[in-house]
Amino acid sequence: MNCKPCMRKYLERPVGYIDFEDFKKLPLSSFKEVCLHGWGEPLLHPKIFDLVRHVKSLGIKASMGTNGFLVDKYIDEIFNSGLDEISFGIYTFNGREKAIDNLELLIKEKRERNSKITIFVDITIFKDNLEEIPKLVKSFVDMGVDGIVLHRLFNVYKVDPSVEYISKKDEKNLFKEVKKIGGKKVYLPTKHIKPCRIVMYTMFVTWDCKQCPCVYLSEEYIGDARTDYETMVSRHIKFISGMKKHEVCRFCFW
Repeated sequence: MNCKPCMRKYLERPVGYIDFEDFKKLPLSSFKEVCLHGWGEPLLHPKIFDLVRHVKSLGIKASMGTNGFLVDKYIDEIFNSGLDEISFGIYTFNGREKAIDNLELLIKEKRERNSKITIFVDITIFKDNLEEIPKLVKSFVDMGVDGIVLHRLFNVYKVDPSVEYISKKDEKNLFKEVKKIGGKKVYLPTKHIKPCRIVMYTMFVTWDCKQCPCVYLSEEYIGDARTDYETMVSRHIKFISGMKKHEVCRFCFW
């Protein structure tokens, strides 16, 4: 999709699909949730629902982040696989008509099937879509989504100088406005802390099974993730201990 606020086109690492047998070697059962997403579209993976079913066979939560364009092709699989949560990344109306139609379709199917799947929309905040965000929130609330997650633009790498975050004043006014529209359905970004909540509570694994401290540090490898949970945690803690001096983390406000 080459979405404007996305880092994907600037990443230099190889692109591919995680191998199902490698996926089963990850210590997934030690985690509370496995979210299938990253710098690509998970519904393009030829065995994506095998991955979902494997996660569910371990008795843990399975979630997915999608741009929404292929959802209509996989309606039955989404419900039959046991997927617990799906998030649509939609930050603008422009060019996203198909994704929005599929979001509406999925909500309709959820009601008709009496499904418990949770359906979220994820909106990246930046200057170009500031005026659109309240309208997006209103549209998604009216549609009947379970929640709308707003998050700050991550552009610490300065990969695209034309993409900028909003001012603190604009952020404060935006948060007040969208909360008025969506109430408890709107989830706002919290005050940034170091170590951040993302790194404190999650780990990221690339398609070729490299362990990274964060989805935004997907080219910083701290080891092979096809190992035991204790080894992964030990590596992760070692990274956290130096976060305040890290060239990216010390400037991050995500």
